[in-house]
Amino acid sequence: MTKPLMLLMLSVLCGLGSASAESLDLRGAWEQARSYDARLRVAEAEYAMQQEEIAKARAALRPNIQAQSSRGRNSTRSSSLAGTSYYNTESSSITLKQSLFNLGSAASYKQAKAIAAKSGEILRNESNDLMVRTVEAYFNVLYAEEGVGVSRARVAAAAERLKQARRALKNGLGTVTAVDEAEASYDSVVADEIEARNSDEFNRRELERLTGIYARELRPLSAGLLPLDDPDPVDVDVWLALAMEKSPEIGAAEEGMNIARRELEKNRGAAYPSLDLVAGRSYSVSETSYTIDRAYDTYSLMLQLKVPMYTGGYISASVRQARVGCVKAEEEFSWYERQVVADIRRYYHAVLNAVLQVRAYEKAVISRETACRSTKKGVQAGLSTRVDVLKSRVKLLTSRQDLAKARYQYIINLLMLKKASGLVSESDIDEIQSWLKSGEA
Repeated sequence: MTKPLMLLMLSVLCGLGSASAESLDLRGAWEQARSYDARLRVAEAEYAMQQEEIAKARAALRPNIQAQSSRGRNSTRSSSLAGTSYYNTESSSITLKQSLFNLGSAASYKQAKAIAAKSGEILRNESNDLMVRTVEAYFNVLYAEEGVGVSRARVAAAAERLKQARRALKNGLGTVTAVDEAEASYDSVVADEIEARNSDEFNRRELERLTGIYARELRPLSAGLLPLDDPDPVDVDVWLALAMEKSPEIGAAEEGMNIARRELEKNRGAAYPSLDLVAGRSYSVSETSYTIDRAYDTYSLMLQLKVPMYTGGYISASVRQARVGCVKAEEEFSWYERQVVADIRRYYHAVLNAVLQVRAYEKAVISRETACRSTKKGVQAGLSTRVDVLKSRVKLLTSRQDLAKARYQYIINLLMLKKASGLVSESDIDEIQSWLKSGEA
């Protein structure tokens, strides 16, 4: 293959790669994730399915109407001289059945509504979880970009140090050991850069897994737009009270208890009589050897009582099983309640600590910037070398990376606090979006 052809193919491949990559901001990432994430689609489908279960359970409480019609021809063989005779029969009927008293059906209807309510809470929790995962994946990419920048600076500093060590050895002012150490340091930071690039690629793929888009450019966070506020409300007990009222996890657990109670009620109801109203009309026409076109028009209205006498112990076993199910549901509620309380306290204090960390790292960055300027002046005065300048820049970039991480953690912890309390919403996405730098990604 000729070199021009290889270059042409390479340019085509690069063009294809760039066409598949897109720029992205947080609002765009959330909208893509909301329409792309399979877990959310599953929760939405489950919610829609459970809504139909309500209609199915309600049907047992509504009138049931059935119509039936038949037409036939019959033959009768006789030993008399008449031999075989043929005649027609026609019949049609309509029956209405309305449940008047059925504890099991009533409990099944209430249980279906509780199941649908639980699926709604699960859907809300899944949506909130996707929101947090999207924000976390977005800022993980930005943090990985910071890591790549720091790694590049370290490689540049190590390369300059190696260059100076070799020059010193060549001029008789250095040692082989110094060169070997510089080479080892260079190889190590090159490996770190490879790892940083791999981490960057991994986090971009994680964002792609959520959104379906491989984005090479993301809108970064604007430090000047990020407010560093303590959680509002400031009292952690208020957050706990809100969580007990609004948390979808607790809401789902509460509905789980309702489902278990309705199951117990349904099984107990199976031991009680049921009463139905049955009304009907039937019309039939028949012919025999003795009658021609005789018609019968019959109306009926009755109360039908069913009393379970003995089921082999099935009802008793079902009731005992349902009681255990109630205990299980109550314990699950207690577990989720304790988990939410622990999450609220953890993320509440994480937000407070993140505020302090950001302010501390901001001071560290200012100090590093001052040190970097002093090192550059030292080069002009002959007191520092280019390697010293590069090392100072590495320390500055590392401090900036730590500051960026603390800011990202502040945002994520604040969002997790709202999620645990059931207060997170799309308005939080819009608020975080307003903290990003304006312009295209």
